[in-house]
Order: sequence, then structure tokens, then C-alpha cells
Amino acid sequence: MIVLLEEPEAWSLMMLVSAVAIDNADISNEAKEAIRRWRADHAEASEPMAKLTDAVNRAINSHLDAKFLRRIKSRGWYETART
Repeated sequence: MIVLLEEPEAWSLMMLVSAVAIDNADISNEAKEAIRRWRADHAEASEPMAKLTDAVNRAINSHLDAKFLRRIKSRGWYETART
């Protein structure tokens, strides 16, 4: 299984996570301001957001690869393996 988030999807995910952190987490006002600055730096369609989207996709797919088995063809046979 391969998961690829597009940049607007990754942006929506990160904005949701940061909003929950600001609204519901028991963090200081300085931490909330730091999250708000981070959000401003990672605007939709920005270069930092593009890099973050790539990093999120790599992390998600690395986790999936480690967790699930795959059927692979090797020497004419199909094997089940973690890849």
C-alpha cells in the first residue's frame, strides 16, 4: 500500500493538528505563539509546506512498509515479506 498526500491535503492535516494543539493542549501562551508563527511560515503552496509534504509522505509510507507484509515476486515465485 502506498499513501501519497497532495500538498493541500498535508496542509489541511497540519492546520487541523496545530489548531487542536492551540485550542485543547495544556501549553503555555509562548508555545501557542510559536505554533502560530510556524503556521504562518508553512502557508499553503509555500516551499516549506512542499518539503513538509514530502517528509510526511516518506514517514507514512515508511511506517506502512514496516507494519504490513507485501507479496513480492522473487525468482519466479511469490513470497510474503516485509519490505
